[in-house]
Amino acid sequence: MKSVSKNLSLLFFTLVLTLVFSCKGKDKDVPSNNSDEAAATRVVGTYKGTVDITSTEYFNAIIQVTKENGNKVKVTAKPGEPYSNVTSKIFTIKAIQGSNDAEAIGAPEGTLVYDHAAKNIVIVTLPTASGDITFNFRGTKQ
Repeated sequence: MKSVSKNLSLLFFTLVLTLVFSCKGKDKDVPSNNSDEAAATRVVGTYKGTVDITSTEYFNAIIQVTKENGNKVKVTAKPGEPYSNVTSKIFTIKAIQGSNDAEAIGAPEGTLVYDHAAKNIVIVTLPTASGDITFNFRGTKQ
């Protein structure tokens, strides 16, 4: 029950972040072509932060986000780490218009929100198959 409550609170936090980023003033350096594919390219990178797997936290964890195709990105944990057994997920990224930020919300794989100005990312994964190991991650682009 504690895990469900924690996941719901993290999901709520993610939704609030999305609302804040989508309602903030227009950035001066917003690209004129703010396509979903361009947003996916901005999300790509290596992130360092905290991974939470069923109430076990791993600090200084490394998550890699790589471009798949179009506006799809793949989220994977750094190999050889205690948290590396989490299930990789592919997210379809959407540009948040009027900003450099990106999101994938309401997807069966979970939720991803990226704040380009702060280089922060929040990821909440959901199970899509039996045996999936889901995780929550919050971190900063390296």
